[in-house]
Amino acid sequence: MQRLKTANWLLRWRCPELERINREIIESVKFRFFDEALVGGKCTSSESTGLPRLEQEQEEGKIEKLYGSEEELLEYALKKINARHYKQLRFLAGRHQGSILKLRFILNPFAFVFLLEGREQFHIVLETLDTEEATYVWHLEKNRQGLPDYLTAIDEDLAAIRNEGRQAFLANQPKNFSRIIHNYSNARKGFILWRDMLEEKLF
Repeated sequence: MQRLKTANWLLRWRCPELERINREIIESVKFRFFDEALVGGKCTSSESTGLPRLEQEQEEGKIEKLYGSEEELLEYALKKINARHYKQLRFLAGRHQGSILKLRFILNPFAFVFLLEGREQFHIVLETLDTEEATYVWHLEKNRQGLPDYLTAIDEDLAAIRNEGRQAFLANQPKNFSRIIHNYSNARKGFILWRDMLEEKLF
């Protein structure tokens, strides 16, 4: 009986200072992981799979445990830094077909991978968070059953970009690939030009 009373007392007892410390610790861990592992690129490759450890963690659900979901990771990223491609990422997140494909990310440089649906095709779009890289777009047949095979081919392209470099990939780019060069001379005008060029490709 005494143990039950003690347990009930502990449940009722709340310490605002302790709760604040717990929130601060969690936020500190989230920020450190984001700043060092994601943006800093301090994740190393796994010897067993060849995939970056972070991509493994995404597959294993560890990112969801820390941030809730990949979408919340994107929100966290956009809130924490003055991202160079903030407007582009916001636009792509609004068009992402999350019911068909889970939002993904890659490293080196840190970037998000979106699925956009056009009138006649699906489009996989790779946009970096904060580096001066072009937007990469793969154009796919609008066939949900065939999407896993298309994604496997794109994963191979992403592995080639990671392992051999972007210039080597661009020298032998696939026929269903295009890119959009960013204009940084004026942020507002640059975004409008980027958006218009992207929408021209989303047929």
